[in-house]
Amino acid sequence: MSPRQLLAAAVSLGLMALFGLGVYAALGTLQTKTTTAVVPTQEQALVDLPGTIFLAQGGSIYSLHNLTFTKLNAPAGNWVQVAPAPNGDVIGVDKGNGYSNVYLLSPTGRVLRTLLSDSSSSYFNNHFAYYPRVSPNGQSLFYSWNWIDPYANYNVDFEVLSVPLSNPSVTPTVWSLSNLYYQGGDVEPLPLASGGLIYAKYATGTPGNSGLVYSQLAYVASPGAQPQYLTTPAQNCSEPALNPAGTELAMICANNQLQTSTLEVASWNGTTLGTPRVLSTGPMAAMPTWSPNGSSLVFMNVPQRSLPFQLYWIPKASTSKPGAAQQVTQNLSLTATSDPVWYP
Repeated sequence: MSPRQLLAAAVSLGLMALFGLGVYAALGTLQTKTTTAVVPTQEQALVDLPGTIFLAQGGSIYSLHNLTFTKLNAPAGNWVQVAPAPNGDVIGVDKGNGYSNVYLLSPTGRVLRTLLSDSSSSYFNNHFAYYPRVSPNGQSLFYSWNWIDPYANYNVDFEVLSVPLSNPSVTPTVWSLSNLYYQGGDVEPLPLASGGLIYAKYATGTPGNSGLVYSQLAYVASPGAQPQYLTTPAQNCSEPALNPAGTELAMICANNQLQTSTLEVASWNGTTLGTPRVLSTGPMAAMPTWSPNGSSLVFMNVPQRSLPFQLYWIPKASTSKPGAAQQVTQNLSLTATSDPVWYP
C-alpha cells in the first residue's frame, strides 16, 4: 500500500475519532508486502543509473550501483527507511514493536552511532521517529515524532522536531505542532538552506467530504511559525523533494483521488511554488528523489495497481520536455514510504 492508501484506510474503517491512532499505526507499517518479491541481490536493474542509490525492502537496506544490488551489512532489525547523511554515510530507521530507533550507518551498513532512541520499558513512553533528514549545512537532524496525549492515549499526532546532529540527545526544537486531536500530524520534513522548513501536514475533512484524508505542503521560516501553505487541500500533495540547486520542488499529488497519485514538479523561489507540471501520472507514484546533479528523478511506482512498488527513473526531469518514466526494477517489492538516497 502507498502512504495515501494507508492513511485513507484509517478513515475508511470508520475510526474518525481515532484517526490519530490510525495514522500512528499506518506509518508504523512502512512496508509493502508480497509473497512473490525477489530479493534485490538476485537480479540486476534494468537501467544503469550513475552513482549509487540506497533503497529499503523487507526490513533490509540495499545499495544499487552499476546495475547490481548489494545488501548492507547492518545489524539484524527491521530497517524501514533510509536518508542521506554527511560524508556519504546514510541514516537508517529501525522499527521495533511500537517504537523506532534512528542510526547513522556507514555506506556498508556498519552502525557509527545511535541518533535517536525512542524505545522504553513503559509502553506509553515509546515513540516513533520517522522521516529523518539532515539540514543542508549538516548541523541539524529533522524528523517526525509522534506526540501522545497522556490523558487520551488514542490521540496520536506527528510533529516535526530537530536536534543538533552532533548531540541529538538534547531537548528537541519543536518546528511544527500538528492540529492535534485526530488530525494526523506533520511528516516528511524538508529543511532548507535558508533555515526554513517544508513539510507535509495531514488532516481530515474538506467541504462536501468530511471523511477525506488530505495533505498540504506547508512552509515555515522558523520553529513554531505560522505555516504558509504551498498547496491546496484539493491538490492533496505530500512527499516534497528539492533539487540540489534549490529551485525545483518535486512532490506527489493525489488531487483527492484515493487510488491514483501523480509526480509533479514546480519551481521554488524560496517562499512560493510556481505552476506544477506533471511528470508521471502514476498510477501510484511515491517518494521522488533528485539525481546528484539535479537533472533527473527517481521515484517509486507500480507497473499495475495489483503489483508491488518498483523504482522508476525520469531523465531530463528539470527541463520543459522531460523524458518518459523508465522502469528500473521489475520483480522487487520496495518500501514505498522510504525515499531513495542517491549519491554520485
